[in-house]
Amino acid sequence: MELVGPAKSVYDVGDRIDYQCKPGFARRPSESTFTLCGANDNWLPLSNDACYKKSCPTPTDPLNGQVNLLNGSYEFGTQIEFVCNNGFYLIGDKILHCLLSGSNVHWSNEAPLCEKILCEPPPKITNGDYSPSEDVFQHLQVVTYTCKRISGPDQFSLIGKATLHCVGGDVWSDVPPECKMVKCPFPALPHGRQTSGFGVKHYYKATVMFECDQGFFLHGSDTVICEADSTWQPPVPKCLRNPLTTNTAISSSPESSSTESSGPESTGSQSNGPESSGSQSGEGRLDCEHLGGWVVGLLVTIFLQEH
Repeated sequence: MELVGPAKSVYDVGDRIDYQCKPGFARRPSESTFTLCGANDNWLPLSNDACYKKSCPTPTDPLNGQVNLLNGSYEFGTQIEFVCNNGFYLIGDKILHCLLSGSNVHWSNEAPLCEKILCEPPPKITNGDYSPSEDVFQHLQVVTYTCKRISGPDQFSLIGKATLHCVGGDVWSDVPPECKMVKCPFPALPHGRQTSGFGVKHYYKATVMFECDQGFFLHGSDTVICEADSTWQPPVPKCLRNPLTTNTAISSSPESSSTESSGPESTGSQSNGPESSGSQSGEGRLDCEHLGGWVVGLLVTIFLQEH
């Protein structure tokens, strides 16, 4: 409350002081807003509840929506929030404030409206169509794209998401798909074979798995997929000859055995002479060469498998 009129420096017994409610407050009829100077130089008690805050008009829930209290009341200085039901969107201010204007209070704006969320038809695609076909689509309504059937063995493949839904405001959940003729070349693998995905023709998302013949190892992925650009991804692997197998075959070949066992040094019984000593030294060099080839082959194999 605030004092009515100017204050005096000294008040006599029986003097009266009147108060009034501040702007934005209203007087309670049952409460007094004045006081008197008593005989004992004390003022008569004055109620602190004589004035109360004014409230903005109680809002009503919008059609297909609701209003929420944010501060527990509609008194000036508080806020309210408007929310629309699922499938509807808000037109107007989401938050309104209870404001003071002079001695009166009012909401900061008109209450918003809740309008139904709609979408225009989604984009059309070449060599395809969608269903259902309508002039206007509701919120979250789904359309499904399909590719047209044509005469002949090869057909169009749907690239992208087959279903879209209406988000609202003519916005759809994703870009429309494409209908393309996708056909990957036959994945020939020399020194290897297919283990799955058998067929003469391979279309979009066809999957093929491979393995190599004995004595060869796979360089690349054992599984490839036919992608939208008519290429295999990852690329078709290769079957490379295993160097370890090649060196082993050379070291155990008949020519190698006959060479080691032939010659004048190998005839007759063993001796401790110079010929015998020379023969043993030659065999040691041969074994070392074979061991070196085996190690080189192993290193080459590891390098190719890692790259």
